[in-house]
Amino acid sequence: MKPLRSKKIEKYSLTELEEEYILMYHEYFVLKWTWNEICKKHICERSKVKEALHWVIENKINIPTSFLIKGAIDSFASRIKINKELYDKEVAKQRYRDNSFVIALTKELREDEKTIFKLQEIYQDPEDTSNTSLTPAQTLALIKATQNSDAKG
Repeated sequence: MKPLRSKKIEKYSLTELEEEYILMYHEYFVLKWTWNEICKKHICERSKVKEALHWVIENKINIPTSFLIKGAIDSFASRIKINKELYDKEVAKQRYRDNSFVIALTKELREDEKTIFKLQEIYQDPEDTSNTSLTPAQTLALIKATQNSDAKG
């Protein structure tokens, strides 16, 4: 009988520079900041921001779970903000209001708020050590499963 081998999950640690690169990537692609805003916040040149974006794109597999979940939360928050603006514009119309559009936006807002709530529960639970051992692929699968369960239920 062969002894069972334990699966070792390697934890990837980031340097301060790599964390800054991930933050720059997050600010550019998720939060939609301009180059100038990122350079001003990080007190750097455009070349460093460009290098950061390339580094993150090449090393996506090594990004820790917490950064991926935070990115998903911010992405959903941005989408909710845009949809609320569309909803407010449509509801404010006196004539020719598209009620089916209002209903669809309301449903989408509710679903996005449920998803963001579930993701925040995962992200804000420091006691749970199981989430720190997830790989980026497992994290993305968890996010996708959360979206699918919201769409069904």
